[in-house]
Amino acid sequence: MSWLARLSLANRAVVGLVTVLVIGFGLFATTSLRQELFPSLDAPVATILTPYPGASPDVVEQQVTSPIEAAVDGVDGVEDTRSTSTGGSSVVTLDLAYGTDLSTVTASLQRAVQGVALPSGVTSNVVTGSTDDIPVLVLAVSSNLGADRVAAVLRDQVQPQLAGIDGVSGVTLSGVADPQVTISVDAAAAAARGVSLASLTSLLQSNGVRIPAGQLSPDSNPTTVEVGGPITSVDDLRNLYVTPGASASAGATAARPGAPAAPSAPAAGAPVRLGDIATVDQAPAPATGYTRTNGEDSIGLSVTKAPDANTVDVSAAVRDAVPSIIDALGGPAQNAQVTTVFDQAPFISSSIEDLTTEGLLGLLFAILVILGFLLSVRATLVTAVSIPLSVLVAMIVLDLTGETLNILTLGALTIAIGRVVDDSIVVIENITRHVARGGPRRPAIVTAVKEVAGAITASTITTVAVFAPIGLVGGQVGELFRPFAVTVTAALLASLLVSLTVVPVLASAVLKVRPPAPGASPEADEDSPLTHPTRLQRGYLPVLRGALRRPVVAILVAILILAGTFALVPGLRTDFLGDAGGNTVSISQELPPGTGLPAADAAARQVEGVLRDTPGVATYQVTVGTPGGAQGLGRPGGGGGATRFSVTLTDDADSTAVTDDLRARLDALGGPDSVGNLTVQGGQGGFGSDQLQVTVRAEDPAVLEAAAGQVEQAVAAIPGAADVRNNLAAAQPSIRVTVDRQKAAVAGLTEAAVGQLVAAS
Repeated sequence: MSWLARLSLANRAVVGLVTVLVIGFGLFATTSLRQELFPSLDAPVATILTPYPGASPDVVEQQVTSPIEAAVDGVDGVEDTRSTSTGGSSVVTLDLAYGTDLSTVTASLQRAVQGVALPSGVTSNVVTGSTDDIPVLVLAVSSNLGADRVAAVLRDQVQPQLAGIDGVSGVTLSGVADPQVTISVDAAAAAARGVSLASLTSLLQSNGVRIPAGQLSPDSNPTTVEVGGPITSVDDLRNLYVTPGASASAGATAARPGAPAAPSAPAAGAPVRLGDIATVDQAPAPATGYTRTNGEDSIGLSVTKAPDANTVDVSAAVRDAVPSIIDALGGPAQNAQVTTVFDQAPFISSSIEDLTTEGLLGLLFAILVILGFLLSVRATLVTAVSIPLSVLVAMIVLDLTGETLNILTLGALTIAIGRVVDDSIVVIENITRHVARGGPRRPAIVTAVKEVAGAITASTITTVAVFAPIGLVGGQVGELFRPFAVTVTAALLASLLVSLTVVPVLASAVLKVRPPAPGASPEADEDSPLTHPTRLQRGYLPVLRGALRRPVVAILVAILILAGTFALVPGLRTDFLGDAGGNTVSISQELPPGTGLPAADAAARQVEGVLRDTPGVATYQVTVGTPGGAQGLGRPGGGGGATRFSVTLTDDADSTAVTDDLRARLDALGGPDSVGNLTVQGGQGGFGSDQLQVTVRAEDPAVLEAAAGQVEQAVAAIPGAADVRNNLAAAQPSIRVTVDRQKAAVAGLTEAAVGQLVAAS
């Protein structure tokens, strides 16, 4: 490798120009790199969510879950299937082969689900996720304008405004009560006029749509013809007409807005106005859940970023828009408030800032140590150049490979700083020794580099061989730590290149060494460690001589140190990423099946009382049920399967201590019988999980229940286990209506018709 030194010394201007270009491109790459907490990671999991309002768990399993499982079982890339059937919802979770293209498998799953014969009105949604789906920012919005007005402002003004910010992928509202139109049919009036409930259903389905009716084709400018128009108001619904005894599609008509109403007493067979046999009202939909922030009603606003967007930049842009949001909601006059519930940016910025500071301190200490050993400012500066150059080359590689600046890549750079200078130290020390002998400078530098080139190359390649295979590991670990391996490898190879090219050029330009004393032999320095030892050598030589005189003792000491090291390994905690040190805590509250929304809300308020009184808690947001979502996803009356709390801690709070304190305070509330099963999870920084799941399978439900209880008790006895529970729910109360088919047939009804009547009542 010494030919690189000869080539560099012969073309010093070119080396200088290339170095300047590397510095320029490196600085540009550093400023353009996206900032994230962790590298983007696609989860090899797909979830099929299917709401079936009002259905019992047995019905959900038979009519929804089992058909979906059968349909997706043969989809390419699906390795395992798990499902949960609860009252009102079905959740089918699919484990995918790692490396499967999520967009492709999502399309395949959607086609498979579309082919399933689900009950009328039931639709499924296929969801896949990655770390990019974690919200960058979650805001809580409140104002005295009123819930309807606030929701309208957020939906019509704020949501489009935030969606237009560069890098924003989506803006989601939660806690919004959508308006609902209720049609209450006067059964006696409808029967007296010969109108059936089925004809009214068909009437509503057949109106309010645009139907293409072809084109008018004159000699020029053909005109498209459409029939019908949208229904835009409650009056439009009231002015729909249905013909008694005729199908709605054939006999129903719709009056235009402002058209005169039909006579109040139409003749037999005449069209009947919907408003004459039914009451049509518009009002907010019944609550399916609640969202509160710090105990006050609020509307949640979540912002997610595009995969190629900078998390910190997106957060800053959204924060800049907060004053305009407050103004749109009435400002201080209406007590408009926007509270930050969760924000990735501060944690990312502080993590990057801390690692950058530690890296710079490492650089400073490395330079001081080099100066202490080389005792030459010029040689120290020449050596120190290798550190920033190697780091900048690594930044260029990260930018070219599309990686981000996160705690893994920054950690890799911090580790590399102590190693990238080694090659340059060896080279500059040998150059200094050869130049000190006198004679032509350039041949001395080439000779010095030639002597150590093989050694430093072998050393660097060996170190690269340790880190590079990390990027070849399969699965999530490989995908997560691949940027780490790329960063370390790029920095180390760059340090080798710098030590063989830039360091010799700089040494030839700035290095000054005292010439040997008159009459001194050029080889006199070979024996100087023994004849004129330095202070460091005087401390080291006795140890070396003792080890050489007693090699058995030296080997035994080394073996004892190695054995002691291995003995400490079992005491180390083993997990995926450990405590990320985030300032957020999440709490999940599971209540028994059949728990209504009022009871769930009352239980949530008990937890809110604990959060309000816990030191270290800055803000908290609770989501009870499914506010603004589909009704019936797990709890009668609209409540969801779990109540979730998002807790933000103060800047000076210890997340581990606060989490332990919360667990103790929540345990004092009375346990599952009073507040349900509470799970506290914190310190993940928006990534990862500290939960472990054990799957128990059995054919007999009774055996499964007994086995699940035994496993729960065994796991709870393990030291360090907390919040142990099983998700085998007790039977949910339900009412079954059995139809006498013969009597129903006499009345002209079927089981489906009776079911529709019961559902509509």
